[in-house]
Amino acid sequence: MRKEVRTPSPVLSSVSFPGQADPETTLNLLWGSPPAAEAARRGPKRSLSATVIGTAALELADEGGLAALSMRALGARLGVAPMALYRYVPNKDVLLELVLEAAYAQLPDDLPPGADWQTCLRTVATDAWNHYRRHPWILQIALQRPSLGPHAIRKYERELRAIEGAGLTDLDMDLMVAVVSDYVRGSAHSATEATSAASQTGQSDAQWWAAHATHLERLLVPEQFPLAVRVGSAAGAAYGGPTDPARSFEFGLARLIDGLALHVAKERGGATGQRGAR
Repeated sequence: MRKEVRTPSPVLSSVSFPGQADPETTLNLLWGSPPAAEAARRGPKRSLSATVIGTAALELADEGGLAALSMRALGARLGVAPMALYRYVPNKDVLLELVLEAAYAQLPDDLPPGADWQTCLRTVATDAWNHYRRHPWILQIALQRPSLGPHAIRKYERELRAIEGAGLTDLDMDLMVAVVSDYVRGSAHSATEATSAASQTGQSDAQWWAAHATHLERLLVPEQFPLAVRVGSAAGAAYGGPTDPARSFEFGLARLIDGLALHVAKERGGATGQRGAR
């Protein structure tokens, strides 16, 4: 009997996982529904709200990434003692949910009026790309267990509305949103790496290429790698560096939506054929 070999799960130490705090506490904060104990508490009401805390946390994350998001820094930003924040936010896991919700609140809700689903989907994907570029720290947060605040649900609702006219099943609608979301997130991650390269290394892409080009020309034999030399030269001249993340995103998104359109046409054709056979 063949023994099954299990591959150990990789550990993503640099990724934060939301949704680990008490669900009731977290969702009450996100949806503005105070716990029964708080509602029955006598005396002055709390002066801060989840929205105010989340907005301040968003400012800190945008300025210095998730590493800058601490109770001490947040208390200083809000003008309260760090320990006082624990009356509102019991731990860092809940704070992570609040800052995500604050970021999602900035996403638009409208879609191009009268546009087809391909145009609407392209709009949603581009908005998500721009959102990641404005808030690159979100890429450090695992979203396989999604945030469940009202703005996070509003984001999902808009994504579904974008493709509602495609005529797909509910499951296919969810899968289409997931495929496009994964593509956008991966492209944004690559773009963020490209942007970070200059600040982390002290060299722009053009400077990096100039430092390597002369040596590469000396070592590289065009007859050995004819395609790499020809295509690489054309791409480098067009990009002004090793990559062009924005151009890659636009090209890939267009091809992805083209492929999804073929799937939609196939599903519609199959449904029409089934109706005609009855």
